[in-house]
Amino acid sequence: MFIGAAASCLCLVTSAGAHPATGIVVDRAGNVYFSDLEAIWKIGTDGKLTVFRAAQRGRHVHELAIDAEDNIYGGDVSYNPASEGWPSAIWKMTTDGKTSYLLETTEVPPRGLSIWRDRAGNSYWVDQNNHTKTQTLLLKRTPEGVVTTLAGSAYGHSDGRGTAAKFGSVGGMAFGPDGSLYLSDGASIRKVTMEGTVTTVGSGLDFRDRKDQPRFLSGLSGSLTGLAVASDGTVYAADSGNRRLLKVTPDGKIEAILRTEPPFFPNGVAVTGNDLYVLEVGFTLPNISSGPRVRKISADGKQTILATVGANVSGPLALRAGVTAENALVLVSGDGRWRYAIAVLSLGILSVVILIWRNKQRGNRGRAHE
Repeated sequence: MFIGAAASCLCLVTSAGAHPATGIVVDRAGNVYFSDLEAIWKIGTDGKLTVFRAAQRGRHVHELAIDAEDNIYGGDVSYNPASEGWPSAIWKMTTDGKTSYLLETTEVPPRGLSIWRDRAGNSYWVDQNNHTKTQTLLLKRTPEGVVTTLAGSAYGHSDGRGTAAKFGSVGGMAFGPDGSLYLSDGASIRKVTMEGTVTTVGSGLDFRDRKDQPRFLSGLSGSLTGLAVASDGTVYAADSGNRRLLKVTPDGKIEAILRTEPPFFPNGVAVTGNDLYVLEVGFTLPNISSGPRVRKISADGKQTILATVGANVSGPLALRAGVTAENALVLVSGDGRWRYAIAVLSLGILSVVILIWRNKQRGNRGRAHE
């Protein structure tokens, strides 16, 4: 799915100049790898935070995947102003840092090639355009390059097999324990078997209650971002717009198991055994991004912040990590009140300008009569 990010990525209100990263994976030894959009970081089993893949300005890595042999996959997307194109690449890294490319940088990537690969080497990619909303397809590409539609057709929401099924706006993807693919689709979680049968695991994930107030970053489609599937089929989905992590059981029961405070919001999640690892991104208006952090939720419910990018360095990044300025704005954030507050503030400013202008005009007329 990653190679299509330039054309089909969701316009999240949580964006701070670029769509925040959702990529977080855990290897069999317990090392955690996550993206801050440009760099890939590693939290070792000793708790030490190090750079796993160095950043390159303008080169974005949104998603990460990991296979059974602990190979880590990512996709690069950048913008070329000269051609107005989107150079893309797909890479694989071993846990000792050796890098190889499944796709060298190109502005014309092969259709259906992505970081989401099954054991047979087939890759899966969502072909969609959230502007035109004409169709959403889940494509399968074989190692030989044969591309077929595994499921999907016209834009919408219908369960079924193959082209009888319909998807809306797909935000995240993850493999389940049985090899099926799970997708966040609008306010639903969908499951797709390798035979192309689509079922809805959970729906109505856009629910809100008093605990979700205020919800400053919600309101647009695509609130569900990264997701992960446990060995029993339970799905964990980051609901970034409502600053919470949702748990969806195989029988469709939905529960918010984590709610975060400004400026952080969950944007990605990984599960290993009974432990969860949540990638939280910080954003403060008007356009300040905090260094991301990783939270561990143990099987017993204990929560630990494992690392925060920028928390132990000096300079601007340290000031941005953990910014809480948004707290001053949440008073008008719930139920769309911030929109009305902005409108009232704008009207107030306009009234002051008119008053100043009128006083100036009276002063000019007074001087003219002198």
